[in-house]
Amino acid sequence: MAVEAGGRRLISGWIELLKDTNSAFHSRLDQIYGDNEDLKREAAQMCLRTLEAFAGRYGENRSVIIVRSTGRVNLVGTHIDHRGGSVNPICIKQMWLVVEPRDDDLVLAKNVESSQFPDEQFRISECLPMKEKIQDWDAWCHDEFEKRKDDPSITWSNYVRAAVLYFQHQNTKDDGSFTPAIKGMNMMFYGDVPRAAGLASSSALVMATAEAVIRINALRIEPADLVEHWGFAEWYVGTRGGCSDHAAIIYGKPGTILHIKAFPLSVEGAALPVGHSFVLANSGIEAKKQAGARNIFNSRVAAYIFGLMMLRKNFPQYADKLERLRDVNPERLGVDEVQIYRMVKSLPASVSRADIRELLPESEQKIRRVFRSHDEPKQGYHIRRICLYGIAECIRANMVPRCLQTDDIKTFGELMSISHNGDRVTKVVDGKRIPTDNSYPAARIDALISDLESGDPQRISRARLWCQSGGYNVSLPEIDMLVDIALATPGVIGAGLVGGGMGGSIVAVVEDKHARQLIENLAEQYYRPRRLPVGAEIITPVGGLCTI
Repeated sequence: MAVEAGGRRLISGWIELLKDTNSAFHSRLDQIYGDNEDLKREAAQMCLRTLEAFAGRYGENRSVIIVRSTGRVNLVGTHIDHRGGSVNPICIKQMWLVVEPRDDDLVLAKNVESSQFPDEQFRISECLPMKEKIQDWDAWCHDEFEKRKDDPSITWSNYVRAAVLYFQHQNTKDDGSFTPAIKGMNMMFYGDVPRAAGLASSSALVMATAEAVIRINALRIEPADLVEHWGFAEWYVGTRGGCSDHAAIIYGKPGTILHIKAFPLSVEGAALPVGHSFVLANSGIEAKKQAGARNIFNSRVAAYIFGLMMLRKNFPQYADKLERLRDVNPERLGVDEVQIYRMVKSLPASVSRADIRELLPESEQKIRRVFRSHDEPKQGYHIRRICLYGIAECIRANMVPRCLQTDDIKTFGELMSISHNGDRVTKVVDGKRIPTDNSYPAARIDALISDLESGDPQRISRARLWCQSGGYNVSLPEIDMLVDIALATPGVIGAGLVGGGMGGSIVAVVEDKHARQLIENLAEQYYRPRRLPVGAEIITPVGGLCTI
């Protein structure tokens, strides 16, 4: 059972290790899953099935490496990582990759669940420009997305391509020569991270692939740099998100809520207070990044970008400090919250593309570039409410570590629920679900300023920035319903949407003794009336990305 360079081992050797519960393989599972015997047993079974599937499709006498990736659930710090905000995620579930290098540049991507993920393949040299290096990865990714967006033959392998092509791009000279040339791979994937559920299944796939590329090609990249690289790589699929999912998957630890800051990167962790659990509930509505949700997702990011540009112009005395939206912060600017509200009030409630060009004529080139990532929103860009959401969410996200360190579970739950209120599209009034209004007209901002200046502790408390939901508005009525069912259950501390929105899942924090009741309430009030399988479960934080 000799181990070759890069951690490669014969499939038969891996299987022997898997079946020996006293082996180093099972010691590694202890590090990933802690003392949860059920999760370790399930992981071993999934890994074994992936190895057997690889042997069945590529041959038994093969020397392979095993990579394990995960999904993630972000608890507080939603929609802000690409604006420099911090996040508070946990890693959950698993994705296994068994892979061997090839002598050419052909990448064969197969999945144990072949009926859902058809075999796909590509040659690295045929996917990148000939005789020149890509000078602008962002622009090239956009052009490639436009070429293939109506091609149904290329699906899940786009995430494999994203990682492989990005790393080859990073290792290409100006004349287009590859240095080194990334090796092709025979790949077999298998995982239980639900697709299009807001749990970063796509990032899990990108990162498993990238880890394999790094190992097989002996690339030397620092972990902190990898976080940013993987975020840029995923631009290939058409979205313009941040790097927090990738950081979470890299740094995940069993039983741990991470607090990840960016620019510069820092990671710390804390446990959920004893006596509480996480319950995840899948709405059954897929959040597809490459469908209409992509336009909505990228238009929200655009609103952030335009809003920050306007704030720099409206308040030139702060321009040097406003590098990212997270910098619109009392501490960063040395001002009080009243001044932040005045800055927010200066932003337009809604503008068209023509309005943006008129307001920011000096930034025409950058504006056009942002416009390329999405279609123009029919109702315009809701700059003020979206930016208020982002500004307040950055503050909420930074409050989480202290809440966990001091066992202030009440405030932690409030942070989750307020965050979701900013995503809401519906609420319940007099027993009926109606559209919610997350707008912030000037009069509402003025009222908040008046409250802060009133001297009344209660008025001041409710007007604090972190208490404002803003209006990002990417939930769905079904997602809101799941959150409301959760919040109406005794013992639930807080609940909110997971992921980018437009479908997917919610997560709730609940007292252990009420967790089963929460799942039953979700089953009775949401899943059974829709004749859906119950998609709610207690989840456990696990370790992150690794090569076994």
